[in-house]
Amino acid sequence: MLLLRSPFSGSNALDQLFDEMTGGVQLPYWRDADHNSFNFSDTIGEVVNDDSKFSVQLDVSHFKPEDLKIQLDGRELKIEGTQETKTEHGYSKRSFSKMILLPEDADLTALKSAISNEGKLQIEAPKKANTSRSIPINFVAKH
Repeated sequence: MLLLRSPFSGSNALDQLFDEMTGGVQLPYWRDADHNSFNFSDTIGEVVNDDSKFSVQLDVSHFKPEDLKIQLDGRELKIEGTQETKTEHGYSKRSFSKMILLPEDADLTALKSAISNEGKLQIEAPKKANTSRSIPINFVAKH
């Protein structure tokens, strides 16, 4: 069986205390595992919000396109991914959900998405044309 370091490694006094508290019990292999590979970033990838467009890019490389869902409710864009894996040895499930409030000047009717071979999901909306303009006032002389 595999013996693992205590979570207090780096301090001899704490290591001794941990060994005394656990009575030399062997820890499960996952105790010191790097669980970062199972976590998804809380941040959204590249975001562009300029005069011409709003776009966002997410790394969804752990998900197949059919595992992803994009929904628009008003200006709220919701992106979800769910993946389930069943084997003879068990079951695993990973998922994420992101909500983005689109800018008021984004053209929601022209919203589009695409996914690259590298698993980068790109969602983009052009900005609405500026509908405000100056109206010149012409002077008309009466005859």
